[in-house]
Amino acid sequence: MLFAFFCVTLPAKYETNMIFRYLLLAFSLFFLPVALWAQEADFSAIEVNEQTLEEGAMPADSAVVFDEEKFEEVVCGPCCSATKFNPYELIFPSVAVALGGAGVKNHLLSVGEEREAKTFDNPVQYLPLVGYAGLGFIPGLKHEHNFGDRLMIGATAFVIMTAICQSTKRLVKEPRPDTGAKSSFPSGHTATAFTGAELVRLEYGWGCGSVAYAFATCVGLMRIHNRRHWYNDVLAGAGVGVFSAEAAYWLFPYEKRLVNKVFHAKKKKNTVAANPSNSLFLAPTYSLDEKAPGLTFSMAF
Repeated sequence: MLFAFFCVTLPAKYETNMIFRYLLLAFSLFFLPVALWAQEADFSAIEVNEQTLEEGAMPADSAVVFDEEKFEEVVCGPCCSATKFNPYELIFPSVAVALGGAGVKNHLLSVGEEREAKTFDNPVQYLPLVGYAGLGFIPGLKHEHNFGDRLMIGATAFVIMTAICQSTKRLVKEPRPDTGAKSSFPSGHTATAFTGAELVRLEYGWGCGSVAYAFATCVGLMRIHNRRHWYNDVLAGAGVGVFSAEAAYWLFPYEKRLVNKVFHAKKKKNTVAANPSNSLFLAPTYSLDEKAPGLTFSMAF
């Protein structure tokens, strides 16, 4: 986390929307636990002894039973298939980054002559990320995680993607096609768009994922059209984005378990005996014979 923050806080003159990226990264770093804390959780794992319910009393040997296994499932959430590491999912990111890296010095293809630039790729790069967080509110649309979980996964993916892109830019220093600024490899816009697209695919399936990938591909092509990147920059950016999304899903169960243990540590202290000792009972009464109100008081030591 600190490495990612260090990478993007260095001077960067080549990003026209860098201020917005700083704000988004800050949100990812500092409000990540809040997203988890805000989500709804059913703590039905804490159950009362059946004997207590049947007898309608709280005997001295009764206790609140804490089912730790069920608590872990409720708080940490069941693992969906996307959160389980699958080495085959590394094939496309590895090939894309390898091919992109092979064209750093000689470039795979020419980007053509200078042409009129289109700037809509700046806001469009974030549409898949927005869709990932918001599509779950559509009634009937099947998804794997609630809104708090999606915020956590999306923030993690953005941090990973930003750390990889910004550190690689400063290490490789590939000149851009238009200005010659040494910050071309890999394409950050493309990485951002493909991160969101892969998140959508993992969460909602290929139906929504194909639309998100169409937007991401459009962003990559526009970076080439505007002569802001070489083809290999865009290809590597796509690989980084897909990997970042997949890595965020793989890390999610561990992140959620860690954060929940911090925020919900006191929940495990609920396994206390329901002992009536040192108890006080005070209630109003009414006598039908004497037709007078009264007060019942009892104390157990």
